[in-house]
Amino acid sequence: MRIIITLIFAIFASHPAQATPPQVISVDESLISVNGFGDFIFVLRESKDNMGSHTRLQTDTVLIARSKETNRDVYLWPISRTLDNGPEHVETEGNPRLVTMPMDVEYNPWHVTYIHHGGLPNQLKATVESAIEVLGNMDGALISAKTPHFAYGPPEGTPPRTSYWVNYAKLTGLIEQSLANARYRFRPFYLEDKDPLIQPGFSFKQDCKFDYFAELSEQTDGEQQAFWATKITCENDATMAPVSMFITLQALP
Repeated sequence: MRIIITLIFAIFASHPAQATPPQVISVDESLISVNGFGDFIFVLRESKDNMGSHTRLQTDTVLIARSKETNRDVYLWPISRTLDNGPEHVETEGNPRLVTMPMDVEYNPWHVTYIHHGGLPNQLKATVESAIEVLGNMDGALISAKTPHFAYGPPEGTPPRTSYWVNYAKLTGLIEQSLANARYRFRPFYLEDKDPLIQPGFSFKQDCKFDYFAELSEQTDGEQQAFWATKITCENDATMAPVSMFITLQALP
Protein backbone atom coordinates (compact mmCIF):
# COMPACT_ATOMS: atom_id res chain seq x y z
CA MET A 1 0.00 0.00 0.00
CA ARG A 2 2.83 2.40 0.86
CA ILE A 3 4.37 1.75 -2.53
CA ILE A 4 1.07 2.57 -4.27
CA ILE A 5 0.56 5.77 -2.24
CA THR A 6 4.15 6.82 -2.90
CA LEU A 7 3.66 6.16 -6.60
CA ILE A 8 0.42 8.19 -6.73
CA PHE A 9 2.10 11.08 -4.89
CA ALA A 10 5.01 10.99 -7.33
CA ILE A 11 2.63 11.15 -10.31
CA PHE A 12 0.79 14.19 -8.95
CA ALA A 13 4.04 15.85 -7.92
CA SER A 14 5.39 15.50 -11.45
CA HIS A 15 2.24 17.22 -12.85
CA PRO A 16 1.53 20.08 -10.43
CA ALA A 17 -1.70 22.00 -10.85
CA GLN A 18 -1.22 25.33 -12.57
CA ALA A 19 -2.02 28.26 -10.32
CA THR A 20 -4.52 30.72 -11.73
CA PRO A 21 -2.54 33.71 -13.06
CA PRO A 22 -3.50 37.29 -12.31
CA GLN A 23 -5.34 39.28 -14.96
CA VAL A 24 -2.72 40.83 -17.24
CA ILE A 25 -3.45 43.32 -20.03
CA SER A 26 -0.84 44.50 -22.53
CA VAL A 27 -1.32 47.42 -24.92
CA ASP A 28 0.28 48.18 -28.27
CA GLU A 29 -0.36 50.83 -30.93
CA SER A 30 0.12 50.92 -34.71
CA LEU A 31 0.25 54.21 -36.57
CA ILE A 32 -2.12 54.18 -39.57
CA SER A 33 -2.72 57.84 -40.53
CA VAL A 34 -1.52 61.40 -39.96
CA ASN A 35 -2.80 64.96 -40.28
CA GLY A 36 -6.41 65.52 -41.34
CA PHE A 37 -8.69 68.10 -39.77
CA GLY A 38 -7.31 69.12 -36.40
CA ASP A 39 -3.79 67.79 -37.11
CA PHE A 40 -4.02 64.32 -35.61
CA ILE A 41 -2.12 61.12 -35.63
CA PHE A 42 -4.42 58.11 -35.91
CA VAL A 43 -3.40 54.93 -34.09
CA LEU A 44 -4.96 51.49 -33.81
CA ARG A 45 -4.61 50.28 -30.25
CA GLU A 46 -4.78 46.58 -29.39
CA SER A 47 -5.31 45.53 -25.78
CA LYS A 48 -4.63 41.85 -25.08
CA ASP A 49 -6.23 40.48 -21.89
CA ASN A 50 -5.52 37.01 -20.49
CA MET A 51 -8.72 37.25 -18.42
CA GLY A 52 -6.94 35.64 -15.47
CA SER A 53 -6.40 32.45 -17.48
CA HIS A 54 -3.47 30.47 -18.87
CA THR A 55 -5.17 29.83 -22.20
CA ARG A 56 -7.88 32.42 -22.94
CA LEU A 57 -7.17 35.74 -24.66
CA GLN A 58 -9.44 38.69 -25.31
CA THR A 59 -8.31 41.31 -27.84
CA ASP A 60 -9.88 44.77 -27.96
CA THR A 61 -9.10 47.13 -30.83
CA VAL A 62 -9.86 50.85 -30.82
CA LEU A 63 -9.01 53.69 -33.19
CA ILE A 64 -7.69 56.86 -31.55
CA ALA A 65 -7.27 60.35 -33.00
CA ARG A 66 -4.46 61.94 -30.96
CA SER A 67 -3.60 65.62 -31.11
CA LYS A 68 -0.19 66.30 -32.64
CA GLU A 69 0.11 69.41 -30.50
CA THR A 70 -0.88 68.12 -27.07
CA ASN A 71 -0.70 64.28 -27.34
CA ARG A 72 -4.19 64.12 -25.85
CA ASP A 73 -6.69 61.62 -27.26
CA VAL A 74 -9.44 63.66 -28.89
CA TYR A 75 -11.62 60.95 -30.48
CA LEU A 76 -11.93 57.21 -29.91
CA TRP A 77 -13.86 54.61 -31.92
CA PRO A 78 -14.29 50.99 -30.70
CA ILE A 79 -13.44 48.73 -33.63
CA SER A 80 -13.61 45.11 -32.47
CA ARG A 81 -13.55 42.70 -29.55
CA THR A 82 -12.54 39.07 -30.07
CA LEU A 83 -12.20 36.18 -27.66
CA ASP A 84 -9.99 33.12 -28.07
CA ASN A 85 -11.21 30.52 -25.58
CA GLY A 86 -7.94 28.61 -25.92
CA PRO A 87 -6.78 25.22 -27.20
CA GLU A 88 -8.49 23.33 -24.39
CA HIS A 89 -11.92 24.71 -25.25
CA VAL A 90 -14.37 22.08 -26.48
CA GLU A 91 -16.07 23.63 -29.49
CA THR A 92 -19.74 23.19 -30.24
CA GLU A 93 -21.92 24.81 -32.87
CA GLY A 94 -23.15 27.39 -30.41
CA ASN A 95 -19.90 27.77 -28.46
CA PRO A 96 -16.90 28.11 -30.80
CA ARG A 97 -13.32 28.66 -29.70
CA LEU A 98 -12.96 31.97 -31.56
CA VAL A 99 -15.68 34.52 -30.91
CA THR A 100 -16.16 37.96 -32.46
CA MET A 101 -18.38 39.96 -30.15
CA PRO A 102 -20.98 42.31 -31.65
CA MET A 103 -20.38 46.07 -31.53
CA ASP A 104 -23.11 48.61 -30.76
CA VAL A 105 -21.82 50.61 -33.74
CA GLU A 106 -19.48 49.17 -36.35
CA TYR A 107 -16.62 51.42 -37.50
CA ASN A 108 -14.14 50.82 -40.29
CA PRO A 109 -10.86 52.52 -39.27
CA TRP A 110 -9.91 53.32 -42.87
CA HIS A 111 -13.28 54.93 -43.52
CA VAL A 112 -13.00 56.95 -40.31
CA THR A 113 -9.56 58.31 -41.22
CA TYR A 114 -10.75 59.01 -44.77
CA ILE A 115 -13.69 61.16 -43.67
CA HIS A 116 -11.35 63.00 -41.27
CA HIS A 117 -8.97 63.67 -44.18
CA GLY A 118 -6.18 61.61 -42.67
CA GLY A 119 -3.46 60.54 -45.08
CA LEU A 120 -1.21 57.52 -45.24
CA PRO A 121 1.90 58.12 -43.13
CA ASN A 122 5.53 58.20 -44.16
CA GLN A 123 7.69 56.94 -41.32
CA LEU A 124 11.41 57.66 -41.63
CA LYS A 125 12.91 55.94 -38.62
CA ALA A 126 16.05 57.41 -37.11
CA THR A 127 18.73 55.83 -35.00
CA VAL A 128 19.93 57.47 -31.84
CA GLU A 129 23.43 57.57 -33.30
CA SER A 130 22.50 59.28 -36.58
CA ALA A 131 19.81 61.82 -35.77
CA ILE A 132 18.75 61.81 -32.11
CA GLU A 133 20.51 62.79 -28.90
CA VAL A 134 18.71 62.16 -25.61
CA LEU A 135 19.82 63.69 -22.31
CA GLY A 136 17.69 62.59 -19.37
CA ASN A 137 17.40 63.77 -15.78
CA MET A 138 14.94 63.19 -12.94
CA ASP A 139 12.27 65.43 -14.49
CA GLY A 140 12.42 64.60 -18.17
CA ALA A 141 14.41 64.18 -21.35
CA LEU A 142 16.00 66.86 -23.50
CA ILE A 143 16.02 65.61 -27.07
CA SER A 144 18.07 67.10 -29.89
CA ALA A 145 17.15 66.04 -33.43
CA LYS A 146 17.78 67.22 -36.92
CA THR A 147 15.07 69.63 -37.99
CA PRO A 148 12.27 67.69 -39.74
CA HIS A 149 12.37 67.88 -43.51
CA PHE A 150 10.18 70.15 -45.61
CA ALA A 151 8.39 68.93 -48.73
CA TYR A 152 10.04 71.61 -50.88
CA GLY A 153 13.15 72.37 -48.87
CA PRO A 154 13.57 74.37 -45.66
CA PRO A 155 12.89 78.13 -45.55
CA GLU A 156 15.92 80.36 -45.32
CA GLY A 157 17.33 80.55 -41.83
CA THR A 158 15.95 77.17 -40.67
CA PRO A 159 18.33 75.72 -38.04
CA PRO A 160 19.80 72.29 -38.84
CA ARG A 161 18.73 70.89 -35.47
CA THR A 162 15.76 71.38 -33.14
CA SER A 163 15.46 70.76 -29.38
CA TYR A 164 12.50 69.07 -27.70
CA TRP A 165 11.56 68.53 -24.05
CA VAL A 166 9.66 65.50 -22.71
CA ASN A 167 8.34 66.06 -19.18
CA TYR A 168 8.09 62.70 -17.40
CA ALA A 169 5.31 63.71 -14.98
CA LYS A 170 3.19 65.24 -17.74
CA LEU A 171 3.68 62.25 -20.02
CA THR A 172 2.83 59.84 -17.20
CA GLY A 173 -0.44 61.69 -16.74
CA LEU A 174 -1.19 61.56 -20.48
CA ILE A 175 -0.56 57.79 -20.58
CA GLU A 176 -2.79 57.15 -17.57
CA GLN A 177 -5.50 59.41 -18.98
CA SER A 178 -5.37 57.70 -22.39
CA LEU A 179 -5.66 54.22 -20.87
CA ALA A 180 -8.52 55.23 -18.57
CA ASN A 181 -10.38 57.05 -21.35
CA ALA A 182 -10.23 53.98 -23.59
CA ARG A 183 -11.56 51.76 -20.81
CA TYR A 184 -14.37 54.23 -20.14
CA ARG A 185 -15.35 54.43 -23.82
CA PHE A 186 -14.97 50.67 -24.44
CA ARG A 187 -16.03 49.01 -21.20
CA PRO A 188 -14.12 45.90 -20.10
CA PHE A 189 -15.85 42.59 -20.77
CA TYR A 190 -14.17 40.92 -17.80
CA LEU A 191 -12.51 42.19 -14.63
CA GLU A 192 -11.00 39.92 -12.01
CA ASP A 193 -10.54 42.71 -9.47
CA LYS A 194 -9.15 46.21 -9.96
CA ASP A 195 -8.75 47.18 -13.62
CA PRO A 196 -5.01 46.78 -14.39
CA LEU A 197 -5.16 49.71 -16.83
CA ILE A 198 -6.62 52.24 -14.39
CA GLN A 199 -3.76 54.03 -12.60
CA PRO A 200 -1.40 51.07 -13.11
CA GLY A 201 1.38 52.59 -11.01
CA PHE A 202 4.67 53.18 -12.79
CA SER A 203 7.63 55.51 -12.91
CA PHE A 204 8.39 56.88 -16.36
CA LYS A 205 12.10 57.26 -15.62
CA GLN A 206 12.45 53.73 -14.27
CA ASP A 207 9.84 51.78 -16.24
CA CYS A 208 9.65 53.43 -19.69
CA LYS A 209 11.93 53.59 -22.70
CA PHE A 210 11.95 55.18 -26.13
CA ASP A 211 11.60 52.31 -28.62
CA TYR A 212 12.41 54.42 -31.67
CA PHE A 213 12.07 57.88 -33.17
CA ALA A 214 10.65 58.67 -36.59
CA GLU A 215 9.96 61.63 -38.83
CA LEU A 216 6.30 61.48 -39.78
CA SER A 217 4.62 63.12 -42.75
CA GLU A 218 1.60 62.58 -44.93
CA GLN A 219 1.95 61.00 -48.37
CA THR A 220 0.70 64.00 -50.33
CA ASP A 221 2.14 66.50 -52.80
CA GLY A 222 1.21 69.48 -50.63
CA GLU A 223 3.87 71.70 -49.10
CA GLN A 224 4.44 70.65 -45.51
CA GLN A 225 6.98 69.99 -42.84
CA ALA A 226 7.39 66.59 -41.24
CA PHE A 227 7.37 66.19 -37.45
CA TRP A 228 9.13 63.97 -34.96
CA ALA A 229 7.33 61.26 -33.03
CA THR A 230 8.46 58.43 -30.81
CA LYS A 231 7.07 55.11 -29.70
CA ILE A 232 7.48 54.47 -26.00
CA THR A 233 6.99 51.31 -23.95
CA CYS A 234 6.36 51.19 -20.19
CA GLU A 235 6.29 48.06 -18.04
CA ASN A 236 7.30 46.65 -14.69
CA ASP A 237 7.03 43.27 -13.01
CA ALA A 238 4.72 44.43 -10.23
CA THR A 239 1.87 46.49 -11.66
CA MET A 240 2.16 47.00 -15.41
CA ALA A 241 2.35 44.68 -18.41
CA PRO A 242 3.91 46.27 -21.53
CA VAL A 243 2.06 49.40 -22.66
CA SER A 244 3.29 50.96 -25.92
CA MET A 245 2.10 54.31 -27.29
CA PHE A 246 2.99 56.89 -29.93
CA ILE A 247 3.64 60.49 -28.91
CA THR A 248 4.75 63.52 -30.90
CA LEU A 249 7.66 65.71 -29.83
CA GLN A 250 7.00 69.37 -29.11
CA ALA A 251 9.80 71.78 -30.04
CA LEU A 252 11.16 74.15 -27.43
CA PRO A 253 10.52 77.83 -28.24
